Amino acid sequence: GTVTGVQTCALPIFPADATRSDSADPADNVPRPKVDLRVRSRRWLMVGAFAAFAGVLGKPAYESWDSLFQTPEFQIHRRDIQISQPPRWIPGDLAREIVSNCDLPPRFSLMDSQITRELHDACALNPWVERVHSVRKTFPPRVTIELDYRRPLALVCIDSGEYPVNESGIVLPQPRQRLTDLASYPRIEGIRTAPGMVGHPWGDPLVTHAAALAAILEPYWKELQLSAISVPATNHRPDSFDDGVFELRAVDGSRILWGHPPDSDHPGSLPTQTRLQRLRDYIRQLGPFDGRSEEHTSELQSQFRISYAVFCLKKK
Repeated sequence: GTVTGVQTCALPIFPADATRSDSADPADNVPRPKVDLRVRSRRWLMVGAFAAFAGVLGKPAYESWDSLFQTPEFQIHRRDIQISQPPRWIPGDLAREIVSNCDLPPRFSLMDSQITRELHDACALNPWVERVHSVRKTFPPRVTIELDYRRPLALVCIDSGEYPVNESGIVLPQPRQRLTDLASYPRIEGIRTAPGMVGHPWGDPLVTHAAALAAILEPYWKELQLSAISVPATNHRPDSFDDGVFELRAVDGSRILWGHPPDSDHPGSLPTQTRLQRLRDYIRQLGPFDGRSEEHTSELQSQFRISYAVFCLKKK
């Protein structure tokens, strides 16, 4: 009694390079590599050993790494925060003002990931800052902030005082040279609304238009001997030339009809540069405004009216 030709293993075992010709599944004909269980066991032992090592030494190693960045070599003092050189019209120490608005300790780590965001937000909230280009941390420990600044362009004159605005009509703090160089600012007169918060738009379209006009006239302000921009008492109507018209006032009191605000689509409005060039030509040919204010106003006004009249005739 011996039984031959019968294998007692539940699954047949073939050599690595053997194939089964009677298999119904083609995938069964693909050679299968042998798996060494000892190699797999060693891998799991290595993973376990690494996990144990991380558990035992990970926290001390992290604390040691963190303490490295708490050393004086990686500490930033508030005085190590540098901003773009502020222009002459910004009073006080702007860098100190910006840092004081952050909840920063006297010293902080160079590796603190929240510092750049806090400084960026503090700069963006400052009324003198137009744009924050970058906040960079460097070694040796230093923070460099690149900024664009707002410039006071005109003074809006109302009953409660005079308020500086930039070319976009944003209300600014009082500039440094206000007392010594006040006359150089174009004045905006006739505004009947209260200003908005400092660092925010005034909130009146007339201020926005007048500030844009002041930005265009500023390079020629002294040449034209102007002193103020008067806003219209009423909003413009498409069928009226006189509504919504801005006036310029010269230093001698002469009144010059400017017309509608820059980029106006009012019928008959001349391009802004055309109006400016006519005004400069008039000054160059006839001299500065003086007692002949009615003559100046009449001729300039007639030029604008002719343009509007031609438009109306063509339209009809």
